[in-house]
Amino acid sequence: LNKRTRNGGCYQNEERDTFPNKRVSVLVGSTDPVRGIVSGDVILPCFLRPTTSAVEESVEWQRTDLEPKEVHLYRDRGDDNVLQNPSYSGRTSLFSEELKNGNVSLKLTNLKPSDAGNYTCYLPTLDNQKTTIELLVGGAAPRPWVSIVGTKDKRVVLKCEAEGLVYKPELVLLNSNETILPADEPTESSMNSDGLYTVTSYFTVQKTATNLFICRVQQSEIKHMRETHIHVPDKMFHEEAEEYPLNWKVGIGFLGAVVGAVVGAVVGAVVVFLCMWRKTTRKHHPEEKEINDGYADNRIALLENRNLENSNVPNGVGVSQSGERDC
Repeated sequence: LNKRTRNGGCYQNEERDTFPNKRVSVLVGSTDPVRGIVSGDVILPCFLRPTTSAVEESVEWQRTDLEPKEVHLYRDRGDDNVLQNPSYSGRTSLFSEELKNGNVSLKLTNLKPSDAGNYTCYLPTLDNQKTTIELLVGGAAPRPWVSIVGTKDKRVVLKCEAEGLVYKPELVLLNSNETILPADEPTESSMNSDGLYTVTSYFTVQKTATNLFICRVQQSEIKHMRETHIHVPDKMFHEEAEEYPLNWKVGIGFLGAVVGAVVGAVVGAVVVFLCMWRKTTRKHHPEEKEINDGYADNRIALLENRNLENSNVPNGVGVSQSGERDC
């Protein structure tokens, strides 16, 4: 800007730099969520662009949903975490060597599920600029497991299962070429009281050149994947895998015949023994037969005598037996 001033009746131009050529840096973060795993480390990005040193600036990382909200504070060329939320104690840091390059990113270690949320990168000494980054924290679940649960029509049924997952997972089975195989039914999914997922799925597979299959679980939200391999023996794909093999059938038939023969022999032996026992008893006690025969003869004679006595009784008169009386 030129300004004319009067000096001794003359005018001269006086230059003033009313709008100095000063570069203004902007705080830049991440528009996409940052993903981390429980017990792992993560970096929340935050930079000054164009590059400007942040060594002399104040840097505050905050979570406005917490009390106190301070996650990490940098002031007067050093960390100042007196007001830091206790849940982050000893787990946060800046990259001190990168501050001169405008890098004010936060490193967060030993992640917990409760660390998930929105973080604000705030520079109060630079026009109160701020940017927000979302952090997603997923469970580092154990590997899924896969097992053989049966056979069906020359094929094998595999069970693939995973548990302890924070974000809703996808469970798939692949062959050795990493081709996804179809499940028998939709994946079974449940959530426990801690909000962790368990997923189970069944797959009926055919024999392949390698018989190698891969059970894989993925948590897309945090880009996390784990897998387990299984090799199915060739014999599991035999035609009669789910039935008794032929040699078993022959063995069962032979066993039945043997059992039948043994039972028949035992019954026959018992019958022979009883017959022999009766013959032996009669041989050693012949008087029993004679007594029985004499008893029968006496009984017949007694009956004949009674009939004769009764024949002499007039008609209409009853014959009473001992202890009985006619009325």
